[in-house]
Amino acid sequence: MKKLLIIGVLSGLLVIMITSMMEMPPIGDINNPNYNEVAVYYVDNAIDDTKSPNTVTAILKYYRGADTLLEAAVLFTSIVAVLSVLRGNETSTQKEKVGS
Repeated sequence: MKKLLIIGVLSGLLVIMITSMMEMPPIGDINNPNYNEVAVYYVDNAIDDTKSPNTVTAILKYYRGADTLLEAAVLFTSIVAVLSVLRGNETSTQKEKVGS
């Protein structure tokens, strides 16, 4: 009974995902949500607003600076977490060596 419920829920989610994908505009279409006013504003005004020689640098540094900083903090935190898990507990392994 539990397997049937799980299969039913997963099938329902699959149907929702496929119908959502069918409703999406094709890649490169002008009605695609990626083409919006913010992107047009960035391209048109980035150099004038920030006095930066490069549009990509202006967007990353001035418009999206806080977001980029927080992404770097998340990456640093995940690296520290992985290293702490891989390192393990050294005190328990040292006690085992001393006891034997």
